[in-house]
Amino acid sequence: MVLEPDPAVALAEAADRMRGCERCPELVAARTQVVCGTGAPTARVLIVGDAPRSREDALGVPLSGRALELLERFLLAAGCPPEDRFLTTLVKCLPPLARDPSATEVAGCSEHLETEVALLAPLVVVGLGGFVAGVLRGRPSPVRRSRGREEPCLVGPHAAWLLPVFHPAAALYDPATVPLLEADLARIPELLARGRPELAPEPARDSPAPDAVPGPGQLDLF
Repeated sequence: MVLEPDPAVALAEAADRMRGCERCPELVAARTQVVCGTGAPTARVLIVGDAPRSREDALGVPLSGRALELLERFLLAAGCPPEDRFLTTLVKCLPPLARDPSATEVAGCSEHLETEVALLAPLVVVGLGGFVAGVLRGRPSPVRRSRGREEPCLVGPHAAWLLPVFHPAAALYDPATVPLLEADLARIPELLARGRPELAPEPARDSPAPDAVPGPGQLDLF
């Protein structure tokens, strides 16, 4: 009989490997530490931000402060407890000068996110902000247009519901978006109740030409 690996142990081992990553020299120079995802190893909800900022880099957590408090308050109100969620970021290191992570950095860090996704196999993936949702979706879309509109997507080997929402830090700067964030997160239980979405199979096609093969700047899992 083949025993399934303990998800908590597997995530801890993956985090140890991430902490040794030196793939992006500019991020290595800027960071205090690699910020790995945190949460329940059996979570059905994966929440993805863009990258740690200076406070998160110092604390070693994906999100902190008032933004985290707002997010946790709305998740609890929605019926999504800590034991059913996992919080992580596209990029695990602090980008210098408080800038957004570059496409090269997102691609370079994709292996780490893919590992977390493969181990968790979430049913719902919440993208915090338009940038994150665009990366996960594979095409850009303004968050004001896509927020709260779930869509099935392939997350690693599994199908999941992608739910774009406003980033809680952005919502704190624009109070008009706070109730929208709350309403969108309140949809999580409904999506969990639907179960794993079914994706229509892609039509058969000939082998791709050499220039059509995904390159290092593309996220194969998303």
